[in-house]
Amino acid sequence: MTLSRDRVRAVSRAALAEVAQLTGKDTEQIVALRREGADWVLDVDVVELRRIPGTTDFMATYRVRLDDAGEVLDLHRVRRYVRGWVGDED
Repeated sequence: MTLSRDRVRAVSRAALAEVAQLTGKDTEQIVALRREGADWVLDVDVVELRRIPGTTDFMATYRVRLDDAGEVLDLHRVRRYVRGWVGDED
């Protein structure tokens, strides 16, 4: 299935808005996006706790599953990390 850029942008905007609203946290960016059957699955980076300097912010990646209408079907945190930390991926 070929996805149009406009559709991907719309789904990405919906995911960022929904994660921000449901978590009450600032969303940073989409770090993964894929289609699973009729659903969209996106990983969204979120600032969980701002610190000074910014490289020590506590970050989290949330996985959100949306239906084709942009409604949230599932949302959960998949990892936490410090923004400036460089290490092995899980």
